[in-house]
Amino acid sequence: MDELDFFFIKRLFKNSRLTYREIAEMSNLSVSAVHKRIKRLEDEGIIKTYVARPSLIALKSLWVMIFGISKGRSMDLISKELGNHENVNFVGIAGGKSLSVSTFLRDLSELQELGNFVSKTAQLSELFIGIKSLPYIPTSESLTTIDYKILKTLNKDARKSITDIADDVGLSSKTVRKRLDRMIENDLATFTIQWKPLHTTSFLVVFDITLNGGNDLKSIIQHINQKYSQNIVNSYSYTNIPNRITMETWASTAQEAHSIKKSLQTEGFKDIMAHIGLSSDYYDCWIDQLLRTKSIKILN
Repeated sequence: MDELDFFFIKRLFKNSRLTYREIAEMSNLSVSAVHKRIKRLEDEGIIKTYVARPSLIALKSLWVMIFGISKGRSMDLISKELGNHENVNFVGIAGGKSLSVSTFLRDLSELQELGNFVSKTAQLSELFIGIKSLPYIPTSESLTTIDYKILKTLNKDARKSITDIADDVGLSSKTVRKRLDRMIENDLATFTIQWKPLHTTSFLVVFDITLNGGNDLKSIIQHINQKYSQNIVNSYSYTNIPNRITMETWASTAQEAHSIKKSLQTEGFKDIMAHIGLSSDYYDCWIDQLLRTKSIKILN
């Protein structure tokens, strides 16, 4: 996996329905070259799944990250046990038995039980909970019966063609395209990928950044995204911890990862903690189950 592969990963992570032609235009490559590269990423298991889901905005739900250091013996077993919980979507394992657990909550009433479950299951010595800041997008639009039927067929195959979607849900291609455009325009759905870098040939490093008091959080995140754009996977802040930023980065070599850390240390932040990723797993959560059960009710 090289820098160009990572360029494709980032674009598909934000919108997994981008066509090969659209990606080719972004990268100045031929359509066939883009198709060949993405096919190789799939064959090597770096791109695992193309996922479609109702957005958290549409569901009026929360995205919560839970971090901690585990005292458990088998981190892989702990990951699987955590994945059995309906709120857990992703478990990342880093050096020093550091865990990061991505969860989706219907509302805050689920937080205490979830936190207790993760803490007990992972045998965490200390628990850190961050409620991810999400953009406020006022909309009077909502998902319809047709939208749920479309998202159900795309749930684990988000790049499915318009024609195939139309055949699956019994609608015209024109209607399917119109409904997809509406969902995207109103942020009612997310189209992304589940991916796992080959840790033997690349490095996924998560930086937890503590800011000094009085910093402009929005401008700092913009600065980080611009300066480290070639390496950054994602960066986010927390509504309940306004002085903290998490920055997920990819590097092709250990030297490159070290250079990112050295550069961050010159930014004047209060503190920086680096966690080198070792493995990660994705799990179905209640949102995936919602597509199945809700669609079944609709069809009946």
